[in-house]
Amino acid sequence: MILEKKYFQSLSKVILLLCLTLSAITSHAEKEQKQIIQEPINQLHETLINIMVISNSTSFEERYEYLEPIIDKNFDMGLISKVVLGRFWKSIDEEGKIKFIDLFKQLTISTYVSRFNSFNKQIFKNISITQLKENRFLVKTEFKKTEGEPISFNYIVQENKQKWRIISVIANGINDLSLKRAEYAAIIKKEGFDALVTKLKQKIQDSQDN
Repeated sequence: MILEKKYFQSLSKVILLLCLTLSAITSHAEKEQKQIIQEPINQLHETLINIMVISNSTSFEERYEYLEPIIDKNFDMGLISKVVLGRFWKSIDEEGKIKFIDLFKQLTISTYVSRFNSFNKQIFKNISITQLKENRFLVKTEFKKTEGEPISFNYIVQENKQKWRIISVIANGINDLSLKRAEYAAIIKKEGFDALVTKLKQKIQDSQDN
């Protein structure tokens, strides 16, 4: 009986050790996955802080060129453009789709550069990450300023071809893609796709001039 008791005590210790080890491995794997999912956002935020820091010593064009590869790498512009144009996407030829994707990317970069144009010790802070679907997560962050309430920036990221990319940005609860989708649909319906292209070019120019 004593031997059996010692045996079960030893077995219990081994099982407990295995459980703790598996738990540690699982926790480490989950942490690594979160870091991978958040990486596109971390790269974007780091770059936005950098363009604010150098805003006084660089031109708009220089900051645009600095941000462009980060947007190319971390935003799924093809999917975003398809979502923004909604039901009109299928009716546009390939040349038009390529033109729109490029213009929407230009507008995205120009808007970021024009809005993040001065540095006063602002920081981005990651808040939480929540799984929405198997390959889609919601990442909540805050943009903290020295004065005033922080601005919430929430991102939906999705895996595409083994790469996590941003597919939507929600600032203070407002989904920019939803607003643009409604705006662009109204323009196409009333004036046509070419009119939308013209208006996007003007918006890009306005961002650069401000």
